[in-house]
Amino acid sequence: MEKQFSREDASMKKWIKELPLEQPSPDFMQKVMAGVAHSAMKKPYQPLISRKVWVVIITLFILALLWIYFNPSSSIIDSEALSWDSQMQWNNPFEGMKIPKTAVYAIGFMALFLLQIPFLKRILDKSYI
Repeated sequence: MEKQFSREDASMKKWIKELPLEQPSPDFMQKVMAGVAHSAMKKPYQPLISRKVWVVIITLFILALLWIYFNPSSSIIDSEALSWDSQMQWNNPFEGMKIPKTAVYAIGFMALFLLQIPFLKRILDKSYI
């Protein structure tokens, strides 16, 4: 099997040696430099949110603050309808649940393992640098 590959390898080397070297076109360097110059041009900075949009956002925010200041008892927002304490009853869903000791040990060992990972990673990073 190795003889076949070595024979093919020798024939490939022979064919490669027979091939002429390729020469770049006469204006190759100029094209490369033009491409580099074109890619080196920086785009002008353009913010994600334009000034006009910021002005609109700030204006709406100020108008909302002024509306709340001058109309504190407005009928737009009913504060009694928004009070959730009287509408919801908070019950503990884990009230009668008991966790076995093995689960507590498993959770504890998993927490220790996850706590050790950053320290071990730091040690390995220092030893390979």
